[in-house]
Amino acid sequence: MHLREWTRLHQRSVYKRRPQEKDSNFMASVSAQTRQTLTSISGLIQANLVSQASVEVTKLIRHLGPQELVLASHDIRNVIEGFQKQRRRDLREELDQRLENVASAPRVSDGTTVRSQVSPASTEHLLSTRVDAMLLELANNHIFKWSPHYRDVVRFIVDSALNEFPDSGSIEAELTLISERFAAHSKTIFGRGYTFQIRRGLTPTVAELKSISGLQAFLDLVVSVYLDRRQSVHSATDAAILWGLTSGMLSGITGGYGAADLGGVAGWQLLAKNPRSWVPPIGFCRGGDLIAFFEEFPACHRDEDLFRALAGTLLAIDRLAHKFYGDDVLLPRLSRMSVQSPVRLDITLAAKRGTRRQDLLVTCFWQGKLQSNQPLTAAQALHAAVVVAALDDRVARWVEHEAVPGIVNTEGHAAELQQIHHLSELIFACLEAQEIRDDAYGAPSVITHNYAGDFPLDDPDFRRQFLVQRHSVKLLLQEFDGNTGIHLWCSVRRSGKTTAAQELADSSGGSVVVTQTMDRVPRYPLQNIFAIRVREAFKAASDLPDDFFAKVVRECALAATAVDSGDSRIVFIIDEYESLFESIDAYLRNDRALKVMVALPLLSQMVDFATRNLLIFMGQRPDAYLVLSAQNQLSPLVRQLSFPLFEHVEGVADSEFSQLLRYVLTEKLPFDTSFAAAVYEETSGHPYLTVNLMVDFCDYLIGNRYRLNEAALNRQQFVDFTRDRLAVAALKRSPHYEFFNGQMAEYLSEQARSDEPWLCAIATTLRTLATKHPKNFTCAFSSYEQWGAPIGVVARMTAARLLTTGAQANFLKDTGGQVSAGVRLLARLAGAAAPKLN
Repeated sequence: MHLREWTRLHQRSVYKRRPQEKDSNFMASVSAQTRQTLTSISGLIQANLVSQASVEVTKLIRHLGPQELVLASHDIRNVIEGFQKQRRRDLREELDQRLENVASAPRVSDGTTVRSQVSPASTEHLLSTRVDAMLLELANNHIFKWSPHYRDVVRFIVDSALNEFPDSGSIEAELTLISERFAAHSKTIFGRGYTFQIRRGLTPTVAELKSISGLQAFLDLVVSVYLDRRQSVHSATDAAILWGLTSGMLSGITGGYGAADLGGVAGWQLLAKNPRSWVPPIGFCRGGDLIAFFEEFPACHRDEDLFRALAGTLLAIDRLAHKFYGDDVLLPRLSRMSVQSPVRLDITLAAKRGTRRQDLLVTCFWQGKLQSNQPLTAAQALHAAVVVAALDDRVARWVEHEAVPGIVNTEGHAAELQQIHHLSELIFACLEAQEIRDDAYGAPSVITHNYAGDFPLDDPDFRRQFLVQRHSVKLLLQEFDGNTGIHLWCSVRRSGKTTAAQELADSSGGSVVVTQTMDRVPRYPLQNIFAIRVREAFKAASDLPDDFFAKVVRECALAATAVDSGDSRIVFIIDEYESLFESIDAYLRNDRALKVMVALPLLSQMVDFATRNLLIFMGQRPDAYLVLSAQNQLSPLVRQLSFPLFEHVEGVADSEFSQLLRYVLTEKLPFDTSFAAAVYEETSGHPYLTVNLMVDFCDYLIGNRYRLNEAALNRQQFVDFTRDRLAVAALKRSPHYEFFNGQMAEYLSEQARSDEPWLCAIATTLRTLATKHPKNFTCAFSSYEQWGAPIGVVARMTAARLLTTGAQANFLKDTGGQVSAGVRLLARLAGAAAPKLN
């Protein structure tokens, strides 16, 4: 999307008076509109439209609600830094004056909302004092609203620390106090939340599931903010502040949870049962914070092997970090837990000295002695700098006999402080041997590692740490805030619908957002309640109760949200909705009586629900709900909308898509705006295909011996890659696009013509665009209508209708009389795919 068009579409809504502005004491969040406006202003500055950009910044400063302005103040300052000297000074003064007015405003209560007397804008107070005030308001007014309220507060705290602490003489004391504030907050909200859920009627088992998933969400949120801010840290001082603050928050949150009373059960007990929920984030902690956390962990629940291995490792990393000064930086980049036996934690450190960068991988095993050398050789194949594990005698002899480097045997070290410190000395020696030294500077190194391949594409737990805030999706939901009816959000598979839906909770004003999926996800049973109840209803083969759907929605809201829905409007999202209607069809094929007993009553109840609430179906196909057409009251009411892919604005460096691209390529492969625009032209912001493409691109760089630390990647390099790796012949043998290659082959098969006619027609259209127009994948509508007519027959619709539904599902585009592929890479794959034989 071009900058002027995007700015015109979004700027109008930002300056409307928001509900929170009538109360200057209300802790707001930073709205999706404000985030997008800041992105737009950055684009205006980069396009040298500084006068317009200055006007927009001024409007933002003057019209934002007081607390939203405070939370967004650091981002606004970053934008202001892009102006020339005079404008920069004037805008700074305008922002400072408004913030001063906010800080000095009286803080009164309306009798219903609990508020602190300390404003986050009051810089005369220590940051720890302001943190205490903000956490109090979160606990009392926005409890468990991880996005956007908690996220915005954590961002504000991190940015404030990076701004204020370098000139402070009390960094360590402040970090300790902030950690204690988070511990107290965590203990309060999780204890209070558990009690509230039990009173609402949840069983202890379900309440525990909600509680531990809430802890995981809180920890992942902190890690996500850390990873985002890590990319802009360029000094050892800032690195120490960011790392220390993140460590204090993570250890405080986890320790506070452990101290919480969950219905007579200590939180420590649930931590011991659910290590996967908190161990990966703890990998970002400093050694001292981790030891303090484990010392609070009751011995009856504490995993001594984990304590010994992880504490020794993090203390060694701490010592290594002390060797970095000035502009040199060492920070954790990844912390990932593998649950396949034997369980291990991989911590990747990113080291930078001058222009040189290096990753150091530390692998920790626990849960008993390793009885095979295979895990060690597997870790070494990943180029681990050090492997920390307890070894049995046979494996220990093998390590000694083969003189295997970088192996630290924890066996013989007790989980007590003196021996843990001794263990850390051994680990540090291995790290120091691998770490970049001053005398190691030289020419830029040739790339040998596929950095895009590290992105956790198929690991949803780990992927949450790299979450890009989808403001475009939140705006789509907010556009219909207060509306009722039935909406259908369609998009290509793997386009981020499920992840975005899970992040939508609490983002739509006074509505309660409830997300369920028809896909079976055993690890997240609370997301499958609706699917289970529907299956039970059909298997019961009896008349459906009149309040069945309403009761199930209430049950889902009770189990899957953190608030009491009461009489609030509910936004009920059913992901993978095709499976719902396919299940209905399958049950009716076996027993026609279920049509009048279960199927039609269920559809009618969904219609009744949608007269007072909003029902959203999410999937890939726009025609799956067309069942029982003669009597289906739901079908005529469905309104299809396009689900937004990752948004990008030409020339803007901080769009949703650019953020995703930075996560995928890491700081090792910086890129300019022309490169981002070229990649976007190929994938249109489809996340899964973007990662696939970048893995292919990194392989291309490795094959061409690309040197790291050279100039930022640009459009021409991507064009050269496209010519070499995205030609039909290359795609036919490429291993990087197996999922979509197989999908296109299936949709183009004869079987799909009868089983999936719409998808078959769409895939055929993409294939035709690729073969008839291989340069730009675009043709005039008149040409499309001519060759698309027989294709539309397959889907039992006209070519024009096929185009409309295909465009709304991101498969196609209809722009100014031109028909093109919605995702160019997908059209390439359709053109290269060999249809499946049936």
